[in-house]
Formats: sequence, structure tokens, C-alpha cells
Amino acid sequence: MSPENAARNSAVLHSQLRLYRLLCFVLSLVLLGGVVILGFVLLRETTKIVPPEIRRSYEIGANYANKDYLAEMSAYVLSSVLTVTPDTVDHNTKVILKMTHPDGYATLKTALEASAARLKRERITTIWSLRSEVVDERNLTLKASGSLKTYIADKLVSESPKDYYVKFLVTTSGRLYVTKIEEIVKPEAPSGMLG
Repeated sequence: MSPENAARNSAVLHSQLRLYRLLCFVLSLVLLGGVVILGFVLLRETTKIVPPEIRRSYEIGANYANKDYLAEMSAYVLSSVLTVTPDTVDHNTKVILKMTHPDGYATLKTALEASAARLKRERITTIWSLRSEVVDERNLTLKASGSLKTYIADKLVSESPKDYYVKFLVTTSGRLYVTKIEEIVKPEAPSGMLG
């Protein structure tokens, strides 16, 4: 091979190498951009859930749940915690603890188990009736107002208005956890957690 042909072939090979390097760089950038967009879509996309017995849809996404879903879940949580008999209190406590975030688990477990022990010891039945609710969609909280009836055996011993605060946490995968349930204590009638 002549030196001129070798130099020409070398120049052609170098230009092809530069082209392939540029092409690899561009394809790497496109791939990286695709991964970033995919990650954004997966973490920011909301999922619509339509339970069979309810006629409206809910939106749940990364660190987000819409107002209707928070209201329904709060109603369920409060009903499970506050509408109990000595026979159902242990089951309801287990259900709520399965929904509880690890950060608030110990505190909530202690309060629920203390309340359950008291209900079983004194044979108390409580029934919660929700009157109104205020949902804070941004902070994933709800303030519920209602009436709590307390029965010993079959006799109504008290019926009092109560307000409760429920706080949730939604993970980046869209899973909803309960982090706090507490009674909002009014200044004139001091009371403990979970009424």
C-alpha cells in the first residue's frame, strides 16, 4: 500500500471514528433524557381508582391524594377506631395498624391498645357519627366533627360532640399511610387521645 493511500485511509478512518463518537454521545444524551422523562412520568402520574361500591373516582400519585379520597379514608379510619364493641376492637385495631406509617406506629399502637383494653374491661361500645369534615389536601390532613355515643351494655351513658384530626402520608409510589389520629381537645373539656 502506498503512503498516500495509507494517509487517505487513515484520514477516512479518523473521520468515521469522530462521527461514531459523536453519534454515541448524542445517543447517550437521548437515552439519559428518556430515563429522566420516564422517571418523572412514573413518579408524577396520578392513578384513578374507582372502587366498586363508590361512584366517583379518586386520584392518588406521588405524595398526592385528592380531597375525596382523603375524606373517604378518614371516614373509614375514624369509623374503624371509634365505632367499636369489646368483640370488634382488636380486629379494628389490627386493621388500622396495618395502615399506619412506621414513624407514627408506636404512638398510635399504644393509644389504640390502651383504648381497647379499657373498652374490653368496662364492656363499652362506642358509635361514631360524622357530621362534617374539613380536608386540607396540601397537608394530607382532615378535621372531622361528629358525635360519639357511648354505651355500657345496652344503655346509652353519653353522647357528646367530638372533633378529630387525622393525618396521612402518601409515598412516592402512591401508597397512603395513617400517621396520626387524635382528638382535638376543646379548652373547656379536656380529654385524652382517642376520646
